[in-house]
Amino acid sequence: MNLDIIKQRATAFDYLFDAVVVTDLRGIIIDWNKGSEKLYGYAKKEAIGQPVNMLHAAEDTESITSEVISAIQKSGQWSGEVRMLHKEGHIGWIESMCVPIFDENKVMTGALGINRDITERKNEIERLKHLAHYDSLTKIPNRSLLFDRVEHLIARSKRDKLTFALFYIDLDNFKNFNDTKGHAYGDQILVEVALCLKQCIRNSDTVARIGGDEFILILENITDKSYIEIMLETISITLKNNLIVDNEKIDVGCSIGFATYPDNGKTMDELLAIADSAMYKIKHNNCDH
Repeated sequence: MNLDIIKQRATAFDYLFDAVVVTDLRGIIIDWNKGSEKLYGYAKKEAIGQPVNMLHAAEDTESITSEVISAIQKSGQWSGEVRMLHKEGHIGWIESMCVPIFDENKVMTGALGINRDITERKNEIERLKHLAHYDSLTKIPNRSLLFDRVEHLIARSKRDKLTFALFYIDLDNFKNFNDTKGHAYGDQILVEVALCLKQCIRNSDTVARIGGDEFILILENITDKSYIEIMLETISITLKNNLIVDNEKIDVGCSIGFATYPDNGKTMDELLAIADSAMYKIKHNNCDH
C-alpha cells in the first residue's frame, strides 16, 4: 500500500470524533485514538496494554468483553449500547460498534471498536420516561405507572394464587386548606401526604397519586386480612398526627375505601370501582357527623 495512504489513514484514525479502541483477542488494548482520550480520560500511554474492561462499569466487566469477541467471531460484528467508566470514576453510556481485525492470513487477531458518547441522550430518555410515569409534584407513580404495575400484579397473583389490596384515599379537608391558604400551601400538603403514605407501606407496595388529592395504595401479597384493618388505622393516624406543613401540624383527614383481589374484582377497573364506591360512602358518613 502507498505510504502516503497509510499516513493519511493513521491521521484520520487519530482525529476521528468517535473513540476508536483496538484490542487483541484477550481484550488487551493495543491501540487508541485521541477520541478515546477525550471520551474515557486516559492518555494513550495509560491505556495501551491495559484490559479493555477498565472502560466498562464494574458490574458489566465479566460479560461484555467475551460477549463482543464471541459475537464478532460468529457474525462479523457487534453493536449495542453499554455503560462506560471514565477515568475519574463517573459512569456514562456509549453506542458501540465492533468489527474483527485479521492478519495477512485472514486469521482474526483482535477487534476494533468505534464508540460514541450517548450519555446525554440516555439521560434525556430517562427524564422523559420519568415524566411519563411519575407525578411531577409528589414524585410518586402516576395513574399510568399504577395501572401498568397493577396489570402485572394481577397476572402474577392469578398465577401464584395471591391476594392483594387496593386502597382508594381521598383527603377530607384538602379543599378548605387549598382555598384559604393558597395552592402553594395545598401543593405542600400533597407532597407531605405522599411522604407519609410511603412511610406506611413496605418496599414491595406502591403508593400513587391519580389526580387532585386522590391517592392509591397497592398492598401486595396479603396473607392475613387483619393486615388491611391495621393499615387503614395506621394511615388514618399517620395523616392525623404526622402531617407537618410550614412547621405546623395539620389534620387534613382522609376517607379510605378498599377492595381486594380476587374477592372484590379480578380487573383493575373492577377493583378501582369497588374501592372508589366504598371511599365515597365513608366520606359521606364523615360529612354527616
